[in-house]
Amino acid sequence: MANQYILSIDAGTTGIKVSIFDDSALVISNASEEFTQYTPSSEKVEHDANEIWYKTLTLMKKALQQEGLNASNIASIGITNQRTTIVVWDKNTGEPIHPAIVWQDQRTADTAEFYKEKWGEKNYKTTGLVFGAVNSTLFIKWILDHVPGAKEKAASHQLLVGTIDTWLTWKLTKGRVHAVSYSNASATSAFDITNLCWYEEWLNELGIPVELFPEVRDDMGDYGVTDISLFGEEIPINALIADQHAAMFAQNCREPGHVKCTHGTGSFLDVNIGDTPVFPGNSMNTILGWKIGDEIRYAMEGYVSVTGAAVQWLRDGAKLIENAEQTEELALSVEDNGGVYFVPALTGLSAPYWDSHARGMIIGIHRGTQHGHLIRATLEGIVYSIKDFLDTISRDANVQIQSVKVDGGGSKNNFMMQFQADMLHSEVVRPLNTDATILGAAFMAGLATGYWRNVDECYSTQNIDRVFQPTIDKEEINKYYERWSKAVSKTRDWMHVG
Repeated sequence: MANQYILSIDAGTTGIKVSIFDDSALVISNASEEFTQYTPSSEKVEHDANEIWYKTLTLMKKALQQEGLNASNIASIGITNQRTTIVVWDKNTGEPIHPAIVWQDQRTADTAEFYKEKWGEKNYKTTGLVFGAVNSTLFIKWILDHVPGAKEKAASHQLLVGTIDTWLTWKLTKGRVHAVSYSNASATSAFDITNLCWYEEWLNELGIPVELFPEVRDDMGDYGVTDISLFGEEIPINALIADQHAAMFAQNCREPGHVKCTHGTGSFLDVNIGDTPVFPGNSMNTILGWKIGDEIRYAMEGYVSVTGAAVQWLRDGAKLIENAEQTEELALSVEDNGGVYFVPALTGLSAPYWDSHARGMIIGIHRGTQHGHLIRATLEGIVYSIKDFLDTISRDANVQIQSVKVDGGGSKNNFMMQFQADMLHSEVVRPLNTDATILGAAFMAGLATGYWRNVDECYSTQNIDRVFQPTIDKEEINKYYERWSKAVSKTRDWMHVG
């Protein structure tokens, strides 16, 4: 038998990455590429679903070719993905009827306000998600309302709906599998996370036929095989899991109280709360972490949609840096933030504020402000955002956080991780492999096929890079945080001004 490996796909917000793992969970081949970000107007963010598909297929082939591998060398495929981004396509032609609407999009903010009074609390206690503009069902409604003929096609069940994992699986299997994982279904605002079924009452209110939605399957399970025309042989697909959930699994956050924080395009903090959902307040999301057979895990989550994207803005928009790696050195070039605060609400404020009409702000600039102060304020703003929702989760879920496991590209920044340890007053643990999302999908795909015998064997492959300990006292933390809170208050409801 040919040497066997696991191929894992991370279909993120700004790019695609394909990694091939050996049985020591080491990457033997990598291929990645960014894809186009479309912003037709200030409130809209879109992706070309076909571009995502073509680049995914190309990178899969590239990753195989780099090591002289073929389909027979791949035991299983796992897919992890950006979550709330939605694709609507014609099931007869296989073509999207509109660009994918991305989870950062704010076009449905006013629609969310319209439905919020009647449906907000009810939806929260059904889906676990705070009612707001980041809502896949409202994205679907917008597409059906604005694409000519879409409502008629929907009524006659000629359309299909899916998150990016669903779209890629449908394409890989040449339309034979229209399915979604529990983790991704729970992110759509269309799924009842207690009864584990589509939330038909809400879909009926919006005029969206439930028949458009995919079959929901275990995150680790059977998602068919790739069409033989793609790689010459069939390859089984055994895991679909949403990105943050995959990172939790990779970081061994499988028991109540375990915490992970991912710094990618956005920053996400997830706290495992066990096998029963709780809905303590209408400010933080309760999500279904994963379902694997009889094992169900729920988590409370806070996220801020623009953190890594704020660093990207420093590079591409403000032209203040040439690459993200420069930010650590520049942040350390100054003694402190010089009184400068950057609230990275470039697409609104998420948890725990949920103000889609807020906008980003840099405040506290004076004649002594230097380049380094602006960079430092950006990194500090990311951490303050994390503190906002960790404090809320700790209070609402009555959880005392002692340790936070971090991953994602931003976790490589030592300055930011030390500041996070200081502001959260908690140790911050960074693994050697910070690519936890793609690793989590690989672990699940491998476990499904017996490539790894059990989870302990998976986790035994992982090593710690560094542990950051808090270095400042709570009085100083409170002083800094009070100024941050004042800055946030000034960004609120900005788009309604005038």
